[in-house]
Amino acid sequence: MENVVGAGKHPNPFNPGSPVDPSDFVGRMQELENFRQRLRQTVTGSLASMAIAGGYGVGKTSFLHKCTTIVEDLDALPIYFSLNEIDHLTRETLARMLMQRVKEKVQEEAILQRISGEVARALARIRITTGGIEVRLGEAEEEFPNLQSALRGAWNAIKKSKSAIVFLIDEAHVLERNRAELLLFLRAVLEQLQLERIPIMIIPAGKFTVSGPSGTGFSPLVRTFPQVTLENFTKEESMAFIIKKLQQAGVAISEGVVDKAHATSEGHPYVLTAYLWSAYTKMKDDEKEITLQHLSATDIEFATSILARFFSRFYDQVGRQSKAILTIMAKNAGGESSLSELVEILKKPNNELSPHLAKLVQDGAIARIDRGRYKLFHHLLGEYVKEKNK
Repeated sequence: MENVVGAGKHPNPFNPGSPVDPSDFVGRMQELENFRQRLRQTVTGSLASMAIAGGYGVGKTSFLHKCTTIVEDLDALPIYFSLNEIDHLTRETLARMLMQRVKEKVQEEAILQRISGEVARALARIRITTGGIEVRLGEAEEEFPNLQSALRGAWNAIKKSKSAIVFLIDEAHVLERNRAELLLFLRAVLEQLQLERIPIMIIPAGKFTVSGPSGTGFSPLVRTFPQVTLENFTKEESMAFIIKKLQQAGVAISEGVVDKAHATSEGHPYVLTAYLWSAYTKMKDDEKEITLQHLSATDIEFATSILARFFSRFYDQVGRQSKAILTIMAKNAGGESSLSELVEILKKPNNELSPHLAKLVQDGAIARIDRGRYKLFHHLLGEYVKEKNK
């Protein structure tokens, strides 16, 4: 979405779809403290990784960027990257990616003179061969045949400069595929590093649903990467976010705006940002306060137009049976429905509808609120669905 501003108005401070700058980050205090504790634990050699889970637009990327600044404050090496649009990974390609990111980050730090060029040159000699991982450091060209030994070599090269290496992996849901093989692989690597007290931390972020390979009795995600789930903003977090953003533009906020904005958005960070973005565009050039009138002007087109691109993935891009389920839920009070109700209305057996419900939950369109009972993830999705069925 582009910022729409008049000639005399400060640029729109709200930017839906873009991560929040770490300096503008608000809320998530408990989750951030959890991360700090695990990072401090890792630095001491007692490795403690974690996963960041949450639905679309809830702020996982912004959270990772904030964590990056915390890593830097502790003089550790943050390595952020995204697996977005990567449909398939193998152990080898994942290992290559991790080591390549280490080299790139160290080179960047060397350019900024935060780490010596000698370290960067040492890591530049890391090679990963087609048949496996082969790392050569120094004139002796010592070989490291697997990821954990490659990471050990990287750590030995930088340990005089940094307190830990922290991988922050965005859009990491691809790690769940193939019966969570890659999560088990990373778990095994971290267990080996733990034996040597090599301070390396891995933070995957995504909408994780894995429960573990059949018969294992545990989730490899939770076992090695215990989840911290990002929920919608509380009213207090919504207020802090709105006020902080508007202060940048020198704009005040009238009574009742926070209450209405939080209620309409349900505290969902993306929806809240888009709502205030739209309200800001309704202000005249000489106005210096957002009022309930600006929000009311936004309500007319918000769910069906402003949020159309966001909601499209949940409805327009699913199959006929899933659309039918969402349509029924959209018409119900509170956007709720039960499996028994859906069976009765759609005239389909349980075992035919259950996979569709499971996929809708996995995709984030609905949430399971009780045994056999589901709810749309956001009430405005219901408005969007009803409009599409007119």
